[in-house]
Amino acid sequence: MVKKLLRPVFIGACVGAVCCLLLLLLMSAVMAATDVPKSVVTPMAVVAAAVGAFIGGITAARIAKEKGLLIGAACGLLLFLVVLIAGFAVLKDIRGTYVLVKLLVLIGCGAVGGILGVNLRKR
Repeated sequence: MVKKLLRPVFIGACVGAVCCLLLLLLMSAVMAATDVPKSVVTPMAVVAAAVGAFIGGITAARIAKEKGLLIGAACGLLLFLVVLIAGFAVLKDIRGTYVLVKLLVLIGCGAVGGILGVNLRKR
């Protein structure tokens, strides 16, 4: 049972991380081309991570074919841990409120993606 749950979560988190990375690259290109205020950078990063968790949750739940809420939330949590470790490695600083908000957003988006992933029909 553990293998049945962990494999989809790991694959979903990897897909979500790639989606997050691609969105961050796109947003950085936009920031380099235009004059974006510094206050917008953090919300853009949260949006990219949330979209990554959502896509990862859908992917994980489609693979598992059951327990979409649990699988998607676990995928969001794993993606949060990856983002947290990467952020701490680069910034060497963690702000409490920001971390809590990002945790809740990623778990919530992953869970919603998981619910949608289980309920999407095959073509």
